[in-house]
Amino acid sequence: MLKFTDKDRNFILQNFKNAGELLSASNLDDVLDPLYELIDEKGFAPPHYQDYNDFGREAQKVYDSIYFNN
Repeated sequence: MLKFTDKDRNFILQNFKNAGELLSASNLDDVLDPLYELIDEKGFAPPHYQDYNDFGREAQKVYDSIYFNN
């Protein structure tokens, strides 16, 4: 079973319809891949989409936390 902080858990619950599935995953990539896709979809600021927006910074922190804790 993967380790999640309360912040990680809350972020996943707020942003994924299949949060229960992600939080019960045993494979790290099953959680990180959807997070990466979410960051790619909603996490970059215009006009050049090279820098994170506020959502992207928060999502990246969650991604890093899950990665480093597992």
